[in-house]
Amino acid sequence: MMVGYGSEGYAVPFLPRPNSVAATIDGSVGLLIRIFGEGSRRLAQLDAGDSVLLLGPLGVGFDLGQAPRKVLCVAGGVGLAPFILLPRWAREALPDAEVHVLYGERDAAAVFDAGKLRELTGIDAEIWTEDGSLGRKGRITDGLELGDIDLVLACGPTPMLKAVRELALDSGTACQLAVEEHMACGMGTCIGCIVETVDPTTGEQRYARACIEGPVFRAEQLPW
Repeated sequence: MMVGYGSEGYAVPFLPRPNSVAATIDGSVGLLIRIFGEGSRRLAQLDAGDSVLLLGPLGVGFDLGQAPRKVLCVAGGVGLAPFILLPRWAREALPDAEVHVLYGERDAAAVFDAGKLRELTGIDAEIWTEDGSLGRKGRITDGLELGDIDLVLACGPTPMLKAVRELALDSGTACQLAVEEHMACGMGTCIGCIVETVDPTTGEQRYARACIEGPVFRAEQLPW
């Protein structure tokens, strides 16, 4: 989902921002926005009745087509966004599936409201903070035990995704990763969100557009 600005917002910034749909409530779409710069600041300051431009859905999302029994969602920072929506959707699509969420942040101040998260997802996420100010202490990958997990889904900073990928490949667990790339157009035209990939069967390397062929890739597609 690319989010732009209304008629008064084209001066600065001009380009829209990529966002995951975090919730759908009574016909409305919910987005999780954390202020990093001018673009996200202006989106966060929108008031009821303000207009924005939405383009989506775009690209390739997480795939539960293999009907896994146990799904582990690993969320780092604003990588939490898709996993606010996914647990309820997964249980509706796969009534017998267990969905667990690990959610990591730097500190307690950065953690999304745990009560609201429980309300939206219907489950209690396991929260990790690097300084131990809330939940378990350490990086989220410190608590990543795949065991009998059938499918790992991850979204967050690239170093976290690389660690999740390595653990999943070592254990032979199916894994899908949502990469965080800068996107400008969202339609594959500007070639601004290129990701290096590899064909697991042939070993052929190629470049993929995160907004079209991604942002979700299988772990074995990413030659990290």
